[in-house]
Parts: sequence; structure tokens; C-alpha cells
Amino acid sequence: MPPGDSLLAWIERYGTGEFVGAFVGEGAAPGAIPDFPGRAPAMRRCFSPDEARQWIEREAEAFGVPIKWVNQIARG
Repeated sequence: MPPGDSLLAWIERYGTGEFVGAFVGEGAAPGAIPDFPGRAPAMRRCFSPDEARQWIEREAEAFGVPIKWVNQIARG
């Protein structure tokens, strides 16, 4: 990821009782770079929004980048 980039992250309900945590680098999101279709987000199915949030936070820490949450479930 380019320096100064953030992870755009979100958590969505998936069926009954499951959630999907997802993120994509801000510079790799669709529309971020002209003539580049963007990258598909990394995704993981989880049993709670807290589990999904923790996974996203660990990944962001491993990349050394901040998170920009793009939905309300993540803030729980």
C-alpha cells in the first residue's frame, strides 16, 4: 500500500447470526485511480461484529495503516 493510505473497512450482516468483515486499501478501491477498476476487498465470515472488527484491526496493524470505517455496524 502506498504511504499515507488507509484501509476502507466495513462489516455487514451475512444471513442469520453471521457477519462479514471486509476491507480494501484506499488507493485500490474502485474509482480511486483512473483507468484502474480497483481491487476486490479482503473478506472474512465471522460470528459477531466484534470478531469481524478485531480481524480488520489486526490486519490494519500488520499493514501499519489506519482504518476508515465506512458503515455503522463496525462501531457497534
